[in-house]
Amino acid sequence: MPAEQEDQHAAATPHYKYRKADVEKDTRGIPLAQQDKFRSKGYKEAAKEALYMEFKGLSHSTIKAVLAEWNWSYTDARPTLLQLSSNSWRSSITNFFMRRKTPTAADHPLVMWLAPESRSGRGKRPLLVKTKSPELDQELYETLIVPELEKQQKEQVQQDLELALQWNEEEAEKEGEMYDCECCFIPNTLQQMSTCDIDGHYICFRCIRHSINAALYDQGWARNINTEMCTLKCIAPLASSTEDCRGCVPMSYIRRALLLEPDGEDTLQKLHERFLSEALTQSHLPLIQCPFCPYAEIDDLSLPTTNLFTGLRIKRRPLILASIPIFELLCFNAARAALSTVLLLLSIVALSTYILPTPFLSPLTTPFQTALRRVHLKRRGLRFQCLSPTCSRTSCLTCAAPWYDPHTCYSSQLTSLRLTLERATTDAIKRTCPVCNLSFVKSDGCNKLVCLCGYSMCYLCRKGLKVEGYTHFCQHFRAVPGERCSECEKCDLYRVEDEERVVGRARERAEREWWERQGDGAGGRPEALKGVVERKGVRLEDAGEESANAWGWWWWWWRFRWVDFDAWVEKGVEGLFV
Repeated sequence: MPAEQEDQHAAATPHYKYRKADVEKDTRGIPLAQQDKFRSKGYKEAAKEALYMEFKGLSHSTIKAVLAEWNWSYTDARPTLLQLSSNSWRSSITNFFMRRKTPTAADHPLVMWLAPESRSGRGKRPLLVKTKSPELDQELYETLIVPELEKQQKEQVQQDLELALQWNEEEAEKEGEMYDCECCFIPNTLQQMSTCDIDGHYICFRCIRHSINAALYDQGWARNINTEMCTLKCIAPLASSTEDCRGCVPMSYIRRALLLEPDGEDTLQKLHERFLSEALTQSHLPLIQCPFCPYAEIDDLSLPTTNLFTGLRIKRRPLILASIPIFELLCFNAARAALSTVLLLLSIVALSTYILPTPFLSPLTTPFQTALRRVHLKRRGLRFQCLSPTCSRTSCLTCAAPWYDPHTCYSSQLTSLRLTLERATTDAIKRTCPVCNLSFVKSDGCNKLVCLCGYSMCYLCRKGLKVEGYTHFCQHFRAVPGERCSECEKCDLYRVEDEERVVGRARERAEREWWERQGDGAGGRPEALKGVVERKGVRLEDAGEESANAWGWWWWWWRFRWVDFDAWVEKGVEGLFV
């Protein structure tokens, strides 16, 4: 697979004859994905023992087969085992309380709960039972214990804050230290108040939160926010004047007011992102923006003051080869005269750039600058990497779609979705041998499968059949073939699994997860994207026909001649500069 991925990446990445060598990145220390690593023997044994303890109603061979399908990952194999255990009557009572998609610390057999301490006021605390593998212990701790501890810590901090505010308000009422908000006229403590920076109007934190929410989620941005100062305007009404107060609330008070709410950090982050977006919009700079978040970069190649010769070097070999016939022509008087004339004209053009105004030189310099800009754009490529720590996604500069190698604009989504659905449907019906890790699919025949290594297993429940053999399957006679046996719960030898239902469920889950990975910047459904592209093509074609009808043959002649000239200039720039 790595060789195939390299070939696909090489075929999709544009190569140029005189492209500078990319700086080699040091990939040492970057961890691999957990599903790409080889599992150690200790981890496999610990994962099997943990699952044996949790799923006592399933056979050991079934658990090993499911682990082999998921690269012996405990966390990834558990949902499949939960689904299999729901078909067993022996574990129906346990699964009624433990049927969840992801492991939790509330009902896991490897998690012990310490009794609450009355002296310290601590509640129940989770404690992980160690296994024989430190790797599995770390995985279980991060999956089960850490979320529970973080949840308890947040609840404790919120309870302490509410209790402190309640005590502070009671003490302030006793001492008469309550102050009225000049916006809602509700008395509050001094710790719940802010003041504007001009007239000192008292504004409570509750009014600040309401104003920020109205600015972000309603139509109160222009009314409540001062974009120049990046803060909240004073919202206190003035009785003696028809104008509003020109003061602003300092950002420190806004931060304190928002952080008192459970979702205050998200609101504060959205407020900062809105400030950044407004500042970038008002700057009128050419930007390259991430389609998945507000992150943006200045497009240096679109700035008029950009030095397009930066990073370019003259190729010595083509220049030397081109100068050889020129030196040979210098032996003739006519050639020397022609060369002198050319040098004189070039000197006049170079001198005119400092004397004549720009409009007179634009017909001469525009093709050359356009060619230089296109060369820089080709060397930069279409792949855009977002540097935001909360996003860090890659996208295409042309179609704004998520970047997956190999990438093709306006069709990569369709290809990616198709491959994802095909992979999901294959994984839903395939079986993996726990001995040699060979995956296979049953096309017809009985449900006893024999691997190339000699391992035999049941296709329905994945249990090993080395000891039982065909006695694992139901031996009772049935009047109507295909009906479920009423005397036992063994697997049927020839019963066909409802693959359409399994495949349909897997396709729906894979498609839902695929669209969640695409985010809001994916451009919508493929049909919508295709329709947009087709509509754009119609508009461009209609525009070309209107221009052709207005100018006639002269428009077409000038269009093709200018395109040819522009292409020749670009080829000359690519051949002269590195």
